[in-house]
Amino acid sequence: MLKKTLKHILLVAVILLVLSSLVRYFMPFYWGDSTQTVKYEYYKKNAEAYNAVYLGGSLEYRHIDPTIIDSMAKKNGIDFRSFNLGIDGHGIIQQMSDLEGLLQIRNPNLKYIFLSISSEPYFFKSNLHTPKWVSWHSAQSTYNALSIIPSLEEPLKFRSKFGAFWISSWIENMFNIGTVPDMLKYYFDKTYVDSSYIGKDLNGFYPYDYEENHLFMEYKWEDTLLLQSRKQFESGDSYSDTLNKRVLTSFSNYKGTEKPNAAMVKLCMDAYNTCKKRGIQVFFILPPKARTTYSLLLPVFNAMPEGSKIELADIRKYPKFYTIEYGYNFHHLNYKGARLFSQEMAKQLVPLMKIQRDSL
Repeated sequence: MLKKTLKHILLVAVILLVLSSLVRYFMPFYWGDSTQTVKYEYYKKNAEAYNAVYLGGSLEYRHIDPTIIDSMAKKNGIDFRSFNLGIDGHGIIQQMSDLEGLLQIRNPNLKYIFLSISSEPYFFKSNLHTPKWVSWHSAQSTYNALSIIPSLEEPLKFRSKFGAFWISSWIENMFNIGTVPDMLKYYFDKTYVDSSYIGKDLNGFYPYDYEENHLFMEYKWEDTLLLQSRKQFESGDSYSDTLNKRVLTSFSNYKGTEKPNAAMVKLCMDAYNTCKKRGIQVFFILPPKARTTYSLLLPVFNAMPEGSKIELADIRKYPKFYTIEYGYNFHHLNYKGARLFSQEMAKQLVPLMKIQRDSL
């Protein structure tokens, strides 16, 4: 009896898995996130107008203004037409999934892709079990996360918990658990999609200053967290000093001989080489105000190929990025700070592109 019951359970599971796989086949990789849907569908329609794309999370989406960088490149005789495809909350693992999806979009003019080194495979637990989180998981993304987590320094219990989160999210994805209503919504009701997130200049850049007056993020807890952190930051909360001291300590203590996290380096280099085979140059950005300790990020960043690195995180060189004047909250810049960030990024990028151009 037990054997027969198990066979029935297995049969049902197989049928559900096949049906779920069939459904997912017809869904674009970005369908679960309304902001990503808006940005990627706009990019798909206009892809050939751009030869450069920025990927990453909020530290890219909210900080990189393509208008500024394109303009500075043009002044130096460089053909550079960029689009910001950064999405809030996208850490190193989801960034690589975004890259895979991006490369499936036809754009023969794509020459440059920017990746961020600003996180490890941890995330806000509030995202768990939401369509936004579940929708993009795959065997590859789960493997990528689980290859890094064991080598991190947090307590075993903490790492094990997050490993379980990744595995359970993948299982939810395989069986479309809790996502079918949102899939139907994607296909038959686009009223929830807000085109504002393409940005005022239609380049994908949308600073948090705009968000404060708009408040149309995917889930209400995101809006609440955004406003609370903004209020605390502007009040001069001592947490800012704590974060800034951590950043300063990481950079001051860095000797350059530290061994980088091998799994993170491999993940980044696999992406670099995949793009290189397609004739696409990858640039790696180390942005300011990351949640992840720079003691982990710095060795990984510096392990990347020469001529591909843009470092903007060192509080000793860029103190303005860590002040209230240029900040939106503890981990993000305001519009004024984003403009400064984009200008500083362009100052580093243009010489690298000139070297690349002159070597051809």
